[in-house]
Amino acid sequence: MKFPSALFLSLILLSARPNTHAAPPSYFGEDSNIIISNKAERYSYEEGDQAHPVIIRQEQKTTYYCAELRASIPWVETYDGQSRIDGVKIYVNGSRDKSIQPKDEFYSSGDIFFSDQRVYYFSLPFIKKGTSNEVDLEKTTLDPRYFTTIYFPEEQPVRQKTVEIAVPKWMHIEIKEMNFAGYSIRKTHQFDDRKQIDVYTYTIANLPSFKKEENSPGPSYVYPHLFILSKFAELKTGKQQYFNDLKDQYAWYRGLVLQTNNDAAVMKAKATEITKGLTTDLDKIKAVYQWVQENIRYIAFENGLAGFRPAKAQDVLNKKYGDCKGMANLTKNLLAALGFDARLCWIGTDHIAYDYSTPSLAVDNHMICALNYKGKFYFLDATESYIGFGQYAQRIQGRQVLIENGDSYLLQRVPVSGYEQNEVHNQYDLRIEGTALTGQVSHLWKGENKENILFRANSVYKNKLQEALQQFLSRGNPNYVMTTVKQDGLENRNADLSFQYKLVYNNAATIFDNDIYIDPDFRKEFGEADIDTTSRQLDYLFDCKGDWITETNLALPAGYKVQDLPPGLDIQRKGYSFSISCKLEGNVLKYRKAIVIKDVHLPRPGFGQWNADIAALKKTYLQQVTLTRK
Repeated sequence: MKFPSALFLSLILLSARPNTHAAPPSYFGEDSNIIISNKAERYSYEEGDQAHPVIIRQEQKTTYYCAELRASIPWVETYDGQSRIDGVKIYVNGSRDKSIQPKDEFYSSGDIFFSDQRVYYFSLPFIKKGTSNEVDLEKTTLDPRYFTTIYFPEEQPVRQKTVEIAVPKWMHIEIKEMNFAGYSIRKTHQFDDRKQIDVYTYTIANLPSFKKEENSPGPSYVYPHLFILSKFAELKTGKQQYFNDLKDQYAWYRGLVLQTNNDAAVMKAKATEITKGLTTDLDKIKAVYQWVQENIRYIAFENGLAGFRPAKAQDVLNKKYGDCKGMANLTKNLLAALGFDARLCWIGTDHIAYDYSTPSLAVDNHMICALNYKGKFYFLDATESYIGFGQYAQRIQGRQVLIENGDSYLLQRVPVSGYEQNEVHNQYDLRIEGTALTGQVSHLWKGENKENILFRANSVYKNKLQEALQQFLSRGNPNYVMTTVKQDGLENRNADLSFQYKLVYNNAATIFDNDIYIDPDFRKEFGEADIDTTSRQLDYLFDCKGDWITETNLALPAGYKVQDLPPGLDIQRKGYSFSISCKLEGNVLKYRKAIVIKDVHLPRPGFGQWNADIAALKKTYLQQVTLTRK
């Protein structure tokens, strides 16, 4: 599926933007000949030690069956500083296999080690069709705060699965059943009077595997799972508080923040350097924000549950890289050093279905900075490297944000921007000279569409940048010749990105006898945006809302008149609209196209209508303007 603006530049610049805010490393594969014939999981809350008063023991037995071809699959388990793997036993074709040596290493990216999450993995072989293997896992979670979700689907299809949760009477939790509709899930509850334990058992059969599809909602919106809220424990040693309400969660977060020990003197010196020569508040604020965006490399692993303590601001400053917490903390402290009221914020991106009505570490996966300026909060997300002050990425728009406020907290929502924030405007003022179209062209990109281009442009070597940009603007067409190119906004996140140039588009007009044929639209955004409904299973999420406008004003050559005008198009849907018009005003042919994405969420039931509308758009794109001699 192809979409405008970032598409061609990503191809031309040979630079793909990393999905820096993706879920933890995903090993969910396509359905294969390996299936899970049976899986049994048991989670038991138990008393621990002084350092870890309550722990959760996990016992898991998984039987895999090779239905067709000899194969091997990766077996992977992740853990972090708040969990451990106690043991793994591997049985191949019925016998214990000690020759398979699992690897245990930190999850990393490139040469930078950036997470306390570890992966424990090995390759599980199946020697022939009809064989079964078993993997037994014992794992311990050392803090109930980190025990948040249990998903039913696996990376292979599942014939039968049971999940048991054993909860002693002294442990107070809440189990929320998420996305159960459409699945046959049986729940039972038993109370063991002798052990004083409640046992909740969930059984599900014939479960498809996880489906990984680009631009789809996060798994918490889609797949059946249990959302576990651990509230408090009444132990012999006293009450152990976890997250009974949001006040508890905020207090825990704030305790971690207070351990950070930022160096105010270092921050003051750097903030003064960044804002040297600036006099207005807004200029200083924008300068600090852009400095962090430009100079601190984002390397975080956002959705890992461990590591909620921000790095010291001076450490991020010295290393020139940091995760979202470190970048937010640096932004806050630089602004605070200048006397501004800047605060840390916790937020869950739109990848997550939950909000702060359910206090849990699974609710948020991101940290940003809030600036309280003249009674209004502005949200600064320096991980968005090329977005301007006062603009917000789609992934945080409308999301609840938990703002630090001393010993209390504030709960607000990030403003929702309209599609106008991300406008793309192409203006062509042209005339016909032989078989060429000549004239003046201007392009304008705003918001997230601008950000996508700037990201890729800044990924190109400086000596290749102008060449790459011209390739992008011409779409690689050697007949599209640009001169006197002027640009604005490449270096300024707070300005729109624009290009103006003189154009000679050779061979753009076709002359046949007394007729001239012209295509008034060179870019044809969304022309290949139909969805393959035979393979796609999940809803589609556009990268952002937007408004793609193309206006072509073509002066008719002397002695010619318009014979045929392309038919117009007017499609108005709840979440999007396509509008194309072509009319003659005096001696000027005026073509205008507007494609508006008003809602980024396209539900699967709407794919048929979307494809029909894209087909109508394609048909309109194929129509040409015909000029004939008078």
